[in-house]
Amino acid sequence: MKRRLKKKFENRYNILKEAERQNHKRKGNRCIQYELLPIGEADKNAMLNDEITPDYPKATHWLLDVYYWKLNNIYQIRVFPCTKFGGSPTKSPVRMIFSSENMFEKVVEDMKKDKFWDADY
Repeated sequence: MKRRLKKKFENRYNILKEAERQNHKRKGNRCIQYELLPIGEADKNAMLNDEITPDYPKATHWLLDVYYWKLNNIYQIRVFPCTKFGGSPTKSPVRMIFSSENMFEKVVEDMKKDKFWDADY
């Protein structure tokens, strides 16, 4: 019983399921694309050593999702640290990137090269 409650407390929100729901939505601002990538060693150390970012001890993957805001013609990329099943202790993203063109592929490549945390967008 205690193990189940501890697991539920640590992974309170499933961000992967939320991204899937937003992707299938028909009206409003919907998620265009999402991807789950493993966190590299350098990015994980940089994230854990950052004083501003809250502690994510169980984070092993990045979850990226892209939204397009038609009113302002802006793409919004949100980055979440989570477990391999999409669980996270908070719903808030670690980083949000706003741009006029879709930079999703560039961010994914930086994550695969383990250079995401130090990059400026």
